[in-house]
Amino acid sequence: MAKSSLPVLILLAVTVSACATKGDVRDLQDDIRELHQQQQALLQELQREQRAQRDSMQALARTVQEGRAESSRRMTNLEDHLLRVQELTGLSQQQLANLRAELERERSQMAFGPPSSGFDPAADMMEGGEGAMELYDAAVTQFRRGAYSSARMGFQELVQRFANDPLAPEARYYLADILVQENEPEEAIDKFLEIPEYHPDADRVPDALYRVAMLHQDLGNDDDAFQYLERLINTWPESGAAELAREELEALQ
Repeated sequence: MAKSSLPVLILLAVTVSACATKGDVRDLQDDIRELHQQQQALLQELQREQRAQRDSMQALARTVQEGRAESSRRMTNLEDHLLRVQELTGLSQQQLANLRAELERERSQMAFGPPSSGFDPAADMMEGGEGAMELYDAAVTQFRRGAYSSARMGFQELVQRFANDPLAPEARYYLADILVQENEPEEAIDKFLEIPEYHPDADRVPDALYRVAMLHQDLGNDDDAFQYLERLINTWPESGAAELAREELEALQ
């Protein structure tokens, strides 16, 4: 009886062992699949982080590059502005030094005796001569470059220091024109009118009156424009500006 049951027990043991082995394989396969899925998820997360870091680095690089370009532009503009100011201020300081030296010479002469006949030191100082010309040329250069702030400094200094110089009305004309360029028509009108007020015989008077008339016309003040055009024609009838004024009057009438 014992001998006949032995093969059965062996077969049963083998069957159980086989079943256990298949179950272990399935469990192992499930574990492998789960680990693979986790690995894929981690890999995808890592790739997303890498893309985000790459995008962030590219954005930072663009920002740095744009910042460097903007800094370079600002530095260039600053250097150019500084150069223009130095051109004007350097010339002004030199002319101021010359004027002071001239004043000291005049004081010395007056200390040792009265000036010679026909000599008026105050009038002489008001005439700019070569100094006014140099200052005027420097300011005009700045105006043509579009550096209106620097140009204004030069023209204002010329008007203040050399009020009776023939270039003074020219400087006032440029000061008014700067206001036109800066879209300040009413202030420009006042500045243009300083020319006939302070320099009634200057060649720039008819041009200034014509510009005043045109600015009034642009502002819609036709009556004022008509008034200044008539004034121009009556006081400077032979000027080129008067010819233009006649044409404008015909258009207004």
